[in-house]
Amino acid sequence: MNALRTLLLIGAVLLWEPQLQAKNGPAEGPRTPVAAAPMFIGITALGNPTLKFSTVSDYVNGVSVDHNTVRLSVALGVTWSLQMRVLDDLRYQSYSIPASAIGVQVTNIGTRPEVFLSTTSQTIASGIANLLLNTNVTIRYRARGGAPFLKPSGNYTTTLVLTYTGL
Repeated sequence: MNALRTLLLIGAVLLWEPQLQAKNGPAEGPRTPVAAAPMFIGITALGNPTLKFSTVSDYVNGVSVDHNTVRLSVALGVTWSLQMRVLDDLRYQSYSIPASAIGVQVTNIGTRPEVFLSTTSQTIASGIANLLLNTNVTIRYRARGGAPFLKPSGNYTTTLVLTYTGL
């Protein structure tokens, strides 16, 4: 097993920007956007993480990488949440690795447990901004190792969907 295998997690980021709506009169009618809504949250994609397997130990025990995946901005006093899901399992040609074999955990904002990738959105970080928050989010991506990774060499990829909300 001396072949180098690489898992690429390709990030697709959903951007959420609030838009205030105002009613025209007492009856339900067409809605008109109110002048520029204040920006109280922002998200920027910084790159795609890569997990590399290069030794027998990597296949047995797994590998991990800490990656600055996104940059978050939050205004003072805003309650915010960052969620992650995948669109599908990791795929390369006709082969696949279950997404649930990859754990993710934010390591530099709060203390939330590791969750395993799923097609269902899972909260990976949240909080109330006691200060203006403008920081890179470091996410630990961990491949558990074992049987799910005993596949032909290749770049196994999936699409990550990050949802960032603020109230």
